[in-house]
Amino acid sequence: MSASSFSSLEQIFIDNLIGVDPNQHRLRYLKKQQTTNEQRPMLEVERKALEARQSGENAKKVFLDFTQAHLHDEVAQELMQRLSSIEVVSSSLFDLGPNFPALLDALSAKAVTLNQLDPLISKVDWLKDDVLRLVNQPRYRNKTSSGNLVKDIKTALRFLGIEALQALVPVYAFRHCIPHSTDPFAQFKVKIWEYSLATALAAREIANTQGVNGFVAFCAAMFQTMGHMVVIRNYLRSYAQVKRTELLRARDARDTELTDALEALDADASFLSSSIEEFAAIISADLIARWQLKRIPLAAVLDQIADDTPLSSCNDLTRVVKQANTYVQVKFLVNEQRLDIEEANKALNDAGVHHEMRKMLSLLDLKKLSFE
Repeated sequence: MSASSFSSLEQIFIDNLIGVDPNQHRLRYLKKQQTTNEQRPMLEVERKALEARQSGENAKKVFLDFTQAHLHDEVAQELMQRLSSIEVVSSSLFDLGPNFPALLDALSAKAVTLNQLDPLISKVDWLKDDVLRLVNQPRYRNKTSSGNLVKDIKTALRFLGIEALQALVPVYAFRHCIPHSTDPFAQFKVKIWEYSLATALAAREIANTQGVNGFVAFCAAMFQTMGHMVVIRNYLRSYAQVKRTELLRARDARDTELTDALEALDADASFLSSSIEEFAAIISADLIARWQLKRIPLAAVLDQIADDTPLSSCNDLTRVVKQANTYVQVKFLVNEQRLDIEEANKALNDAGVHHEMRKMLSLLDLKKLSFE
């Protein structure tokens, strides 16, 4: 039986994204963290009480769990401090640059031309390099008469076209924001990429069939997980910092048992998963709001997702993204055997993903862009 009877689809999916063992005790982020002067002395008092009641390997495991829980009391406070600062949040991701939002706005216009996009892309250095690197691959260079390297961005854009750029620009932006290292959650980088791309492709398809702007739906679905990457980076930094401080204290106190316990511990998957569920959607909305987009309502869509606005009250774009989210999450969880067919059908029906929509989406390749 799956865990969906007591957890939301979203939480089960995030657990799977991080790699939470469903059979292990769950260490959750607590919304109300309190700090007291008694916290440090209590660690020693409670440890001795536990030792008196336990023995052997069981005592060691209990002590490890106890130490991890106390460690995360402090990690939670450090993490909250980090995530409460928009400057820290913004610096946690690759800087897409001040000219990137204007480019997104331009790409959303129905009558935009390559001549209009040329100067905008030229002002975003990382994107200019990505585009030139792409068009200098053999499949594009073979289209030229000389086969020489393309060095001019205006020439490069002619090989791609508007439709390809509408997919490439948000995809390349997202790729740059994926953290280089997420150890010990190495699978996160792969899974967040697969999920975000699949959701963006599904959202674009749903939008196009419903007369909603497919480019905006694609961007909203792609960028809604920016907060996931912010949370994991700041959690790992917070954990490393707090653990280092606690190790120094334990060594200074010559407490070998506590030192050994701390050295044996690693970042906790369930705590990270709960932190992502708690903060990620709000952070994504805040980050996109700072772009101050003039044409496309990404912030409004992500605000409704963060607020968990009911489907009946959502705007059309938000509804599309929510339906894409549900479809892709269900698909991934069924494949991972974390959701049974009955639960999957209920989740899809609740999200308004009807039979015809499912059939349409099942024909899509959600693993790559169509022009690749």
